[in-house]
Amino acid sequence: MGESPRSAETLRATRHASSTPHDDDAVMSTCMDFKLLQGVTTNIVGNCGTGMAPRDPSRPPMPGVNVVLGARQEGDWQSFGEYMDAVDRAELAVNVGCFVPHGAVRYFALGMERREPDDAELGLMRDAVAEGMAAGALGLSTGLIYPPGAFAKTEEIVALAAVAAEHGGIYMTHMRDEAEQLLEAIEEAVRIARGAWLPLEISHHKAGRRENWGKTEQSIALIEKEREAGVDVTFDAYPYTAGSTILAVMARRPEAGPDSVMVSSVRGKPEFEGKTLTQIAEMLGVAPDEAAPRVLEAYPSAVAVFFMMDEADVRRVLAHSLCMVGSDGIPSRTGKPHPRLYGTFPRVLGKYVREERLFSLEEGVRQMTSLPARRMNLAGRGELREGFAADVVVFDPKTIADRATYEEPRKYPAGIDYVIVNGEIGAEHGKQTAARSGRLLRGGSAV
Repeated sequence: MGESPRSAETLRATRHASSTPHDDDAVMSTCMDFKLLQGVTTNIVGNCGTGMAPRDPSRPPMPGVNVVLGARQEGDWQSFGEYMDAVDRAELAVNVGCFVPHGAVRYFALGMERREPDDAELGLMRDAVAEGMAAGALGLSTGLIYPPGAFAKTEEIVALAAVAAEHGGIYMTHMRDEAEQLLEAIEEAVRIARGAWLPLEISHHKAGRRENWGKTEQSIALIEKEREAGVDVTFDAYPYTAGSTILAVMARRPEAGPDSVMVSSVRGKPEFEGKTLTQIAEMLGVAPDEAAPRVLEAYPSAVAVFFMMDEADVRRVLAHSLCMVGSDGIPSRTGKPHPRLYGTFPRVLGKYVREERLFSLEEGVRQMTSLPARRMNLAGRGELREGFAADVVVFDPKTIADRATYEEPRKYPAGIDYVIVNGEIGAEHGKQTAARSGRLLRGGSAV
């Protein structure tokens, strides 16, 4: 291992797990420095219903998918199992676990049609989910604000989630609403979990828009009530008051005003990156509410950061025992991505554990290690225990801190000495090594 840790207290965590909607980097860019250097040893991909398989080569790429998966969507796979085999062959810096993405499954069967599937199409979708689960997917994910997943009715998702349940998977969802209809969205997610009889994971739990601030008190109470009624539901969150997704979401369901939306990535228009819509409106000489349509007309793949949450809600969610930590980061080598891509996990341990004492160090580590490992059914991972995989993060609890900001998001964190993936040192004192010791983690497989 080289230089030994200075004290036993420095050795703290094993298997930081990060969730991300976007699996382009799992195959196409395997170094994953932005994850590895913040202590992530396992990356969960295919969330929010977005993914690279299954795919029908006779169909054009799903509209908008290049925004989150990158420009490179091609591969030598069609089925989800073939995609997982491609991940398995890649030289990975971190471990990767995959969810079957509902959006890709629906596009595979129906394209972008806004209707219910007929019996044959639903059968095709169920078969695609079954094939992915049999290949080792961890469960089914949905992104119910993103087309074509947004076109699905609850009954369709129940039918597909039931297939995941047959294979021991879980249901992970970016719900239909995270603002005015937050409670109703949770109720729908619970109906799906109850109808399909499988565990439910609510992705990046939040209450968006000022008029909904404080609603997490009600949402958490609802989740607790459903657990008492027998529904196995948990949630995850990131430690920021801003989210990030495609700018086009604002056109469909605005969750922030132009002063609160910062364009983070615009291919071909770097002068817009890091600017709010109000600032861009001034550059274009238009009214603030015209800025987003103008940008999207010329650059439909634009990505933005939305400042829409309240710090009190973030703290309430993070401090709950049912909460796991996930970055929800969009991998990007250009522009100014949300700083969560580089700083999520050190921010929890530095800001919320050490500085604010919101919860204990042990609880912070649990949120990133054993809790998600058990939730994802990753046997032999998530704990420092004999016989478990040696996924270990060595850090100094007195100095660990995020350094990425909205203005300068590509800054690696401080205070992490070593990141060890499957027994090999992947990062040492803030520098990535040449090791590529990550593995594809198939559902239910041990170590």
